[in-house]
Amino acid sequence: MSGLLGIHHISAFTKSKEENHFFYTKVLGLRLVKNTVNQEHTHIRHLFYGDYTGSPGTLLTFFELPRAGQSYLENNYFSTVSLLVPKGALPYWKDRLESYEVQSMLDDEGLIFTDPDHMPLRFVEAGGEETADYPTNHSSVPVEKQFIRILGIDIAVENTEKEGRFLAEWLKMEEMETPLEFTNEARTFFLRLEQSTSGKPTRFGKGAIDHLALSYESLNELETKKNEAEQLGYTVEKLVNRGYFSSLYVKDPFGQRFELATLAPGFTIDEPLDELGNTLALPDFLEPQRKKIEQTLEDN
Repeated sequence: MSGLLGIHHISAFTKSKEENHFFYTKVLGLRLVKNTVNQEHTHIRHLFYGDYTGSPGTLLTFFELPRAGQSYLENNYFSTVSLLVPKGALPYWKDRLESYEVQSMLDDEGLIFTDPDHMPLRFVEAGGEETADYPTNHSSVPVEKQFIRILGIDIAVENTEKEGRFLAEWLKMEEMETPLEFTNEARTFFLRLEQSTSGKPTRFGKGAIDHLALSYESLNELETKKNEAEQLGYTVEKLVNRGYFSSLYVKDPFGQRFELATLAPGFTIDEPLDELGNTLALPDFLEPQRKKIEQTLEDN
């Protein structure tokens, strides 16, 4: 078995497709690799951004909710997303963000800023000479400065010990030298736990993260992880074929959604590589509803 490979994607909520698209494609230089819908709620548009090929590990995805209000992140929520950029790239990104009137701040880890929906992001420089495997070619961001992959995410929970046990016993993650930071065997990413500072429930809105997806090689591994989660007493929501990958959804002890997703088959099953994201893509089972879905999206 291959085991846990890294982060597959992170999915959040946006209020505006136009603002979201401009920020991620024009400002950050990612490519829109799939324009589709939420498969359970087809009136909700689902946008996937990533590197040129839409590689797992580079994907930031957004559900568009035009009527979404502000998020209130109080207790148990996914927080800051860390994005890896090449060594020495932070000054470039600070200047670029400033040129688009995006405020940013340097800290001891990297460059902190937010997207138009106030989702917190942090650029972190690579330690070696790593650069993007499949750089995009549509923006003015030079290849040597482009976003490489998702490095990690912070998770606020009411009980870090209980969440750490969930990561260790089900996902087989290891605590790093820094307390409350967990990683896989290959150390390709991190999940960092922090103590929630409020006992009030979190209320999702624009900029909130719906779920975190982690990469596994095969469907067989997902079936094994499903059985393990059930044996450990965790809530298994479903195992489903999403067309572009298969997905297992499991909730952590505090109700946050973790998805395990396969690497294949990928986004070119219904669009050529050079045309990814250009049209509304629907899985086969939704094609009979295309006219209705397109009209609903227009009316939103």
